Amino acid sequence: MAKKIIFFAVLTLAISLNSIAFGADKDAPQDLVIKEMIALDKAFKVTIDAVVLNQPDKIPPAFEEVHKMREDIKKAVKEGKKITLPKKQERFKTFIGLDNRFHKEVEILIESATKKHMGRVQKQANRLLGLCVRCHAMFRN
Repeated sequence: MAKKIIFFAVLTLAISLNSIAFGADKDAPQDLVIKEMIALDKAFKVTIDAVVLNQPDKIPPAFEEVHKMREDIKKAVKEGKKITLPKKQERFKTFIGLDNRFHKEVEILIESATKKHMGRVQKQANRLLGLCVRCHAMFRN
């Protein structure tokens, strides 16, 4: 039994390190979109907690990594690197439009949180969640 547990632990570790083991380029343009999504996921979880706990001051710092990833993507585009989506590359222009709108809405959220306007923070968090669901319905499913 102990051997099975060790085997599955090692197997899980090997699978999770797959991209590292095979030398994946962590700064590849296609990975930037995924990194941005991971940063957004973390920031949005903090946002939900901040809304529930009435702590709007937690929101702006939560989006710092998101802003950094967005700048990295802009830099890659300026350098002429092709940004690819994990799925449905043919809808890239639609993705860009949704992404730009999303980031404008994030700025409204951050501004509202900075001013401690919880009603607007709640409204923006709801709006952002709706945009997440809409985009994932179009690009992930």
